[in-house]
This record gives sequence, structure tokens and C-alpha cells, in this order.
Amino acid sequence: MVSEFYNNILQRLPAALILVTFLLGILYLQNTLIIFILLIATGFLLAKEWLALSDSKIDLKLIIFFVTLMTFSFYSFYFAKVFIDLYLLLTSIFWIIYCFSLILNKTSSFISFGNNYLGIFLILGFLFGLMHLIIFSEFPGLNNFFVLFVVLFNTVLVDVGAYLVGSTIGKTPLFPQISPNKTIEGLLGGFGFVLIFITVIYLFGLISLDLLIISLLSIPFAFVGDYFESQLKREKLIKDSGSLIPGHGGVWDRLDSHIAVMPIFIILTILVV
Repeated sequence: MVSEFYNNILQRLPAALILVTFLLGILYLQNTLIIFILLIATGFLLAKEWLALSDSKIDLKLIIFFVTLMTFSFYSFYFAKVFIDLYLLLTSIFWIIYCFSLILNKTSSFISFGNNYLGIFLILGFLFGLMHLIIFSEFPGLNNFFVLFVVLFNTVLVDVGAYLVGSTIGKTPLFPQISPNKTIEGLLGGFGFVLIFITVIYLFGLISLDLLIISLLSIPFAFVGDYFESQLKREKLIKDSGSLIPGHGGVWDRLDSHIAVMPIFIILTILVV
């Protein structure tokens, strides 16, 4: 058990270090053009993985659905913000409803890789959330790219903390019908890692109280996003969404938590700040 745990960490570590270094480099440069190119590439990879696992074919209605959403979002600067905020609200409502469905142990055939509309809807929600965070300043006195780093790092910490704690002392499954290996201990461990990090940088005056509160309120949805993808994979009887990242699986495997957290974070920011 211990040997398997450490072997798994060693297998994941090289790719994780490369990804973290790359992300920190991009955020350090603070080049909006580079980041938007990266967002487009990420969206493409997410869509490619989803469609590769989908039983449904791309049709004209799906193309019109995607093009219409993108056209509205870039129609004009002011209208884009209104549209993006509304879109993120709808995405957040989806994640809240899905959260309650987990708690009530309710499953739906709607949640499936075969539902391409759902895939596009959630991928764009994630990308629009990142766009909102980069373009529109919501935290006076804080650099938007630093706020982006905090949000992304918090979500990574949740995954790391949940894995480390859950793999070592986890015994109580949280939602065993979806993922019997994910435990309450892991959930508490992941939240604890974030709580320590966010409290420390707050005490050093690097973030505002608003950002601390919003971070803590949004971070439980990292687990919601993780369970969402686990349900998709369980329905397809697969372990990973892809094999692009050695030791980590596919792009969805690495971004499932971020995809749920990002719209929730933005909506809470709009409501609180």
C-alpha cells in the first residue's frame, strides 16, 4: 500500500512540475495575448477529449449552438461582460444543482459524455470565467494575474491535499456510488491545505478579506467538479479521460475541479465585492 502510494507520486511528479513551472511562467509574464492563446488551446483540448468519448456525432445544431455563444461573448466589450456574467450565473446554477444531486444521491442520464451540449456549456463556462478574471478588475489594489494564481493554486492544493490525506488515512467514502476511493478524510485534508495557504497569505497582507472569504466559499466546488468527472468516467467504464499528461491522464482529469470552481468564484466575487 505504502509502496504503491509513493510510486504513484513519483509517476505524477515530473509532469506536475513541468505544468506548474509553465503556469507560473505564463502568469509571471502577464501577457494577455499569450494567455488567451493558451485558453483557446485548452478549450480545444477539453472539447477534443469530450468528443472522443462521446457517443453522439457533431451536427449542425451543435455547431450553431457553439458559434452563437462565441458570437454573443465577443459582440462588444460592454455587452460581452453582461453576457459572460449571465453565462457564468447559469453555469454556477448548474454546479449548485449538481452539488445537491450528489448529496441526495440522484443521478441523471443528462450527465454523460454523450451530451455534447453539456460539454460545450461547461467548457465555455470555465473559459469565460478565466476571461472575466483576466479582463475585469474585481479586487481593488490586487493584480488580476495574482488573483488568477490564487484561484488556480487553491484548486490544485485541494487536489493535492485530498489525495495525500485520503491515500494515507482515508477510510470513510463520501459518495461511494460514484467514487468509493474518495473519502471524507480526503475532503477535509484538501480543504485544510487551502485554509492554511489562504490564511497565511492573508496574514502577510497579500490578499484582501473578500478574496479569502470567496476562496473558502468556492473551493468546495473543486470536489463537486471532481465527482462530476468521476461520474462521467464511471458511466463510460474508463479510468482517465485521455493520456495526454503522463501519470495524470487527460486534460479533463487535471482541470475538472477548476472547471467547477471558476464560475462559482466569479459569481461570488460579483455578489460580494
